[in-house]
Amino acid sequence: MKQTRPSASDTTEKKSQQDQILDRLFDYFSKPKGEKPSSDSDIEISFYHSKLNALPKNFHNNNYNGVNIIMLLQAQNDSATKVPIYATFKQIALLELDKNALPPKSENFDPDKILKGIKLDSQVVKYLETFKKDGEQISKSQFNRETKGMSFKELRDNNYQRKSTLKYYSVFPIERIKHLLPKWFIDERPYFSQQEELEKKVMSIEMQDQHFVEKALFIIDCMGVPVIEKNEDRAFYSPREHQIIVPPRHKFVSDKAYFAVILHELSHSTSRQLARDVNNPFGSMEYAKEELIAETATMFMCLEEGLQTFNSHARYLEGWASHFSDKKKVLLSVCKQAKEAQQYISDKVVEHKLKLANQDSYTVSNQLDLHVDFRPKYRQELRGFLDTQANTYGTMIPLRNQTVVGFKRIPKGIEVFTDEKSVKIYGTTAQNLEQKLSELEIKQKLFNCSQPDTSTGKPRLEKPSSSTRLSM
Repeated sequence: MKQTRPSASDTTEKKSQQDQILDRLFDYFSKPKGEKPSSDSDIEISFYHSKLNALPKNFHNNNYNGVNIIMLLQAQNDSATKVPIYATFKQIALLELDKNALPPKSENFDPDKILKGIKLDSQVVKYLETFKKDGEQISKSQFNRETKGMSFKELRDNNYQRKSTLKYYSVFPIERIKHLLPKWFIDERPYFSQQEELEKKVMSIEMQDQHFVEKALFIIDCMGVPVIEKNEDRAFYSPREHQIIVPPRHKFVSDKAYFAVILHELSHSTSRQLARDVNNPFGSMEYAKEELIAETATMFMCLEEGLQTFNSHARYLEGWASHFSDKKKVLLSVCKQAKEAQQYISDKVVEHKLKLANQDSYTVSNQLDLHVDFRPKYRQELRGFLDTQANTYGTMIPLRNQTVVGFKRIPKGIEVFTDEKSVKIYGTTAQNLEQKLSELEIKQKLFNCSQPDTSTGKPRLEKPSSSTRLSM
């Protein structure tokens, strides 16, 4: 019997499913939705959003990964979804829904078909892999065991095949049936309560800025990568030195813009632990891919940590995605590696929180290179200096309104101790603070020497000794 070959339409349909995914990905990266203003001259109109800005979760309360994050972020914007938790009809059928919350049967509603009319308008994909030997299907474990160490040519010569495909399946945001969901199910998903808090929230722009800065500072502290401010017109991560270089704070339009750039560079810094090559020439495909990974990871990080995302994400992604107009498949890899980078940072945040929770209350180190004990006059001058420096150098922001009690030297900088916390600063910023402390110490010694001797009423003739603890 003559076998029929698949028709051209079948082949086209099969291809179009994967192409659709790639087209949607590329559309997101090259024309991001919802964040990029139509022009730089647009009037910025801000209002409080009650949409929860977070990584999408599935029915089992687990985060989606890679490409599915991007697809569901698009869907969330398109359908004005406020709680990004998604499920299939089959999964919802596993729950005992509260039928008492339903209206009575009518011409427009059937309580026995409560999901009727709800559209599965969001799509996600599943990676499917098949393994064959001599045309016969085998398990993944058998394939891995028998082909370990083989090159692609050896696989082909020994009649081994490995095929990967992407398959769509449809989901919908379960907030549409929230009133029917069991209370225990709602209680186990903090996204619902977080979104309800957003509905009630009234926060000034200043408070929003402070919230972002405090969160960003905490993430930077968790990662432990030195941030050094230099008067250069670029920001970058140095893999050789494992440090971040940024322009001084005063070159940025706001504290938030300054820290958003550092978070981007922190995403680059994960390349060291996740074995990504970042030593590629500017403008190359490999360079563009790393930039997409870092900015996508930064966006994922902001979503995971509850931080505001920026127009800059959209602009940056659009610029670098244009390098891949003929290589859309690289975006699948970008999404996967961006999620790995974000997860690495999030794990560091969790680890640091546990460490802090298990520590005793804050105490000043007993191994300081300098103890600061100034008179009120010089203490006030130091505080004014710190506040002024914080307007120029972003790494000094945590020292605003703080009382410094001393510091100790660390590689590339100093760790400053206040009566409330310790802050690590590096480079020129650290040198400026050391110099100011040295200056105030000399001033105080001169002041002490010029005070009259209470027994004679004449100025003391003691010559001030030079400090051995600080160098100018």
